[in-house]
Amino acid sequence: MFNTHLFWYSVTLCFFMTLLAIVVLKPIAAKVGLTDQPNSRKKHQGEIPLIGGLTIYLSVFSMQNLIGQANTAYLAAAGLIILCGLADDFKNISFKIRLVIEIIASLIMIKWAGYEITSLDNLFGFGEIQLGAFSTLFTVFAVVGGINAFNMIDGIDGLAGSMALLIFVIFAILEALFPSSNISIPLLLIIPSVLAFLLFNLRIFGKKKASVFLGDAGSMLLGFTICWLIISASQGQDRIISPVTALWVIAIPVLDTVCIMLRRFFEGKSMFDADRNHIHHVLIDAGFGVNQTLVIILFFSVTLTTFGLAADILFNIPAWFMFYLFISLFITYYLAVIFSSRVMKGSRHLEEKTLKEANF
Repeated sequence: MFNTHLFWYSVTLCFFMTLLAIVVLKPIAAKVGLTDQPNSRKKHQGEIPLIGGLTIYLSVFSMQNLIGQANTAYLAAAGLIILCGLADDFKNISFKIRLVIEIIASLIMIKWAGYEITSLDNLFGFGEIQLGAFSTLFTVFAVVGGINAFNMIDGIDGLAGSMALLIFVIFAILEALFPSSNISIPLLLIIPSVLAFLLFNLRIFGKKKASVFLGDAGSMLLGFTICWLIISASQGQDRIISPVTALWVIAIPVLDTVCIMLRRFFEGKSMFDADRNHIHHVLIDAGFGVNQTLVIILFFSVTLTTFGLAADILFNIPAWFMFYLFISLFITYYLAVIFSSRVMKGSRHLEEKTLKEANF
């Protein structure tokens, strides 16, 4: 039986343990070189410790008094993700190595914990799609995609952490409303840990910059955890959301990542090269401040998530309709990004031309 008092005790302990871990590990990270340095793509000031993901994981890992078999599998898989991310934060590792580790973590979730995408519901309007023998392959593809989508969205102070926190809180609310669901309560212990991290990562209380970053380890951990929760909530007899609703829950990372990769493909570039064409970079370059950009993106994220959940749970709108609507949203988003990019390039060209003429 679930112990409510133990849970809330663990929630409080997780929060303060994360705070303590950050304070202790910050100077250590600076000494060993686990820091993020500014460059042509990263515009922050100074070397920032990349310990956010590690401290979040350590805090959740310490709460093993609430861990069951499925969540032990989570800790094992998430541990691999953390080690991979830390290695990448220390010294950029091959994308192929990252991919292999992400696949192994996905297989742990599938084969050990038993969470797998077996049905896509009536996605196209022609009846329910059962994946059958392709379920494992599709699940691995979805999880790896989700991990990297969240890794890519982590581009300004507070964005990935805040977006993940909102999603975790939504799942906590869903668990409260539907206690018989498959949602893993212990995994929600990540909420206080992320909240504690954000106190160091957000530009609040007069701070002009973050003092701690998630790092690849952190963004990958959050992406993996969100995939775990989404799959647990959208599959099986006790599911509470349709699989297509998952697209609406993580709409911003999905839209941004797919859009970026398509642009790189059509421009003849590697789809895995880093650049400054993400939505947060576009808004920053358009003149919005970091906190303004954060609020804008979170507003649209909450709006799309709420719309998707309401359409599914409250109004029972068919899955196929929500899927085609999401595709329409993607097309609109893609065209808007392309248009804004061309406008900004034209504006920069005009600015440079005006500056040259003024010098003559």
